[in-house]
Amino acid sequence: MKKGGEKNMPSLDRFSQGFADPQEARVVGECLCCGGEVYEGEEVWETDEGYLHDEHNCIRGYIANFATEKVAG
Repeated sequence: MKKGGEKNMPSLDRFSQGFADPQEARVVGECLCCGGEVYEGEEVWETDEGYLHDEHNCIRGYIANFATEKVAG
């Protein structure tokens, strides 16, 4: 039995390093909507033309180029 009566507890060593430093992340592209850099490991939407940020209303702005917003009915 391990210390403190905790048996079969998973190791949390993988969390001891923390997240990668964003200043060291490699730029892998540019957002089609805002023109901002897209970094390796960042969550994005990918289209045939390129990447879109998952934040900053980039997806909405991109769709606005192809569709008209209105109230259905």
